[in-house]
Amino acid sequence: MVTINSVNFDHVVDEALKAAKGVAVEHWDEVQDIVENISRALANDVAFIAKKKLSGEFNEDDARIYLEDMKIVARVRLRSLAIISMKSAERIWNAIAAVFRDAIREAIGWTLL
Repeated sequence: MVTINSVNFDHVVDEALKAAKGVAVEHWDEVQDIVENISRALANDVAFIAKKKLSGEFNEDDARIYLEDMKIVARVRLRSLAIISMKSAERIWNAIAAVFRDAIREAIGWTLL
């Protein structure tokens, strides 16, 4: 997939899946595909942000706003499953975001999530 400044985002996706599974244990089978899709989309978004940072088109605020939209989409997608409450969706997103927050900081140098 994508490696940015020696951060392998395939590994980050794997770690995000583990983190999400840890908070969605009772519903993991139902949410696994969506969580994987969200994590892979987020990895692609980080690559896009890195490209825009390098070209000077994005500053840290631009990147934060861009990822805030991703966060909204992720929450909506998680809540679309009838078995997932708002509280569960938030816990799953927070688990994913925590893993990506550290990876983005290391890869791009900005704290975005």
